[in-house]
Amino acid sequence: MGAAVVAGLALGIAAGVGPGPLLVLVVTATLRSGVRAGLLTAAAPLATDVLVVALALTALSRVPERGLAVLGGVGAVVVVALGARTVLEARGASLAADRAAPESAWRVVRRALVVNLVSPHPWVAWIVVLGPLALTYARPEAGGTAGGITFVAAFYVGIVGAKALIAVAVGAGRERLREGGYRRALTLCGLLLVLVGGAMAVEFVPTALGAA
Repeated sequence: MGAAVVAGLALGIAAGVGPGPLLVLVVTATLRSGVRAGLLTAAAPLATDVLVVALALTALSRVPERGLAVLGGVGAVVVVALGARTVLEARGASLAADRAAPESAWRVVRRALVVNLVSPHPWVAWIVVLGPLALTYARPEAGGTAGGITFVAAFYVGIVGAKALIAVAVGAGRERLREGGYRRALTLCGLLLVLVGGAMAVEFVPTALGAA
């Protein structure tokens, strides 16, 4: 089971630091509301991916390409909308006000859950790479069911842990930000979300429309 732990942690850490809408949301939430909000956002995959993993492991080759593409198109719209809203809100953002009245935990978690659930990348990753690996480690000669569970657990320790460390690092820098820097940082996060959403649209929308 040592191989399952190493593989799971390596893939999880790589996914945790890789660019994507959830990583940007971790940074944005931390800038706005502190480390706690960033940690809650980082933990979103623990909730949403239960559905993803369950479906991927039971129907690895049966998820239609169009289904993933449509999901990607919906995700692109959500991410672009979040990015545009962040850019607009950044113009009048007040660091002092946000520190005094941070977003509620429910609002932070809800936004992260929506973005992660409609993002097609976890679905693709579990169907193409992670699911087959989990089933491989679940074979009797590789440790049985315990081996598969170990791989999945190690992956989520890696991905959530990596994003949590990023939230802590951003939170430390947040205390040194001034008003202008805070607004520029939020604007940059918003623009990054728009770019990520645009990339998702380019990747998935043509397939969704072509297969319609």
